[in-house]
Amino acid sequence: MKNLILLLLLSTVVWGSKILSYNIYDRHERVDVMLTFDTPYEGVLRQNTQGDTITIKLESASIDTPLDKSIVSEYLKKLTISPIEDQIQISAKVGSNVILQASKTSDSYGLRLRFIPRTPVSPIGIATPKDQPNVSALPTKPGNEFEQSYYVVIGILILGIIILIWLKQNIAKKTWSLNGLVKNNSITTPPMATTASSPLGNGGVNIRFQKTLDPAHSVAMLDFGTQSYLVLLGNNTILLDKFQDNIPITQNEFETLLRSKHQELDSFFQLGHAQDETFDTYKEKASMI
Repeated sequence: MKNLILLLLLSTVVWGSKILSYNIYDRHERVDVMLTFDTPYEGVLRQNTQGDTITIKLESASIDTPLDKSIVSEYLKKLTISPIEDQIQISAKVGSNVILQASKTSDSYGLRLRFIPRTPVSPIGIATPKDQPNVSALPTKPGNEFEQSYYVVIGILILGIIILIWLKQNIAKKTWSLNGLVKNNSITTPPMATTASSPLGNGGVNIRFQKTLDPAHSVAMLDFGTQSYLVLLGNNTILLDKFQDNIPITQNEFETLLRSKHQELDSFFQLGHAQDETFDTYKEKASMI
């Protein structure tokens, strides 16, 4: 038994590692030749290049069946593997400007011979092996493009906030001016219908026309922004109508508008008188009690 083990060890030392199989992978940017040994290969690899032929010698290696294979590739044209005494000679006919890179696997059971161009090929369009997961083909953006997109989004958000603040302030200003107009009862009422363009308050409100109805009431046409408002001024300020088109321009047009609002004005005065009578009756009853 000891003699048999010694014989096996001796044969391993003499013959070295044997090539069990080989595989050729023709890629877009390279050609890989993968050799598999029956034992970890610890021999010496020697390389020599002459013209378009690269010769590789593997010491302490053997192969049962020589190989002579033609390959249709721009990097590797023909591959020959043949045993010579106690070593293997690999002859590769390559394309122009092609170099060889040799590397072993971590367990030394495999040897990879890679034929690549001397100038690296751009990675665009590189085919991914079907037997390997495609982890590098996920679409990604360059760092600078991502940063530019980030700054654009931030800029749009800031601009939107500024616009919203401006709109809020503008709407609040107009609302305050209109409320001040409605609540303002201290307007000096001229004794007759007048035409005016002076601003009322600080809200940009102009009096277009104004006419006195009685000692306590007057009706006015007020301009605010792009619209005009027909307002009854007195103890209670009432908005009668608003206009954006067909706004009265002359005094005659204003008078015509007032005549069209005659019924509304009469209804208001009748309601006012009725309220006054009801209030007087209440005071009489209260005094009797």
